[in-house]
Amino acid sequence: MRVIAGEWKGHALQAPKGRDTRPTTDRVKESMFNLLPHRLDGVVVDLFAGSGALGIEALSRGASKAVFVDADRRAAGVVRENLTKLHAGDRGVVWIADWRKAVSRLADECREVDWVFLDPPYAQGLWSQVVAALADCVRVHGGIVCETPKQHLLPTDMSGFVQVKYKVYGDIAVSIYEPAVEEL
Repeated sequence: MRVIAGEWKGHALQAPKGRDTRPTTDRVKESMFNLLPHRLDGVVVDLFAGSGALGIEALSRGASKAVFVDADRRAAGVVRENLTKLHAGDRGVVWIADWRKAVSRLADECREVDWVFLDPPYAQGLWSQVVAALADCVRVHGGIVCETPKQHLLPTDMSGFVQVKYKVYGDIAVSIYEPAVEEL
């Protein structure tokens, strides 16, 4: 697993050992980021971070700060190791928390973010719940990127976010949601 583009292009990343984490493949990650603006900026959130590969890719492509969230201490430790290896510790913060606590903390500490990367354990089916919780208390300027198994179709509208892009890469699907524009 490597950083695909930007400042740290080609740098290898560690992944947590065991079966609890399912890292996004480099091919899917590259395709996912090709769907986003060429250069990212602002604050990104990598929920269910695992190795932190999505947030680190966003930092490499210009995001100013990344918040990495994972309930697993081992995964959080791997994210910290990856950030340290890249000398990026000052641009990333790692929270050991479940997603509900993390969203609450985001509401208290950030209130506004630019992009959220959402790749929860597939069996839990949390995408709609997490998007609804984010919509209630955090302003997301750019959008929410959801990674799902291809057979799990997400709705085109979720809690004030509209699906603007959808692509399938093998067994994985990527949906990009942007804040809905309210008509006057």
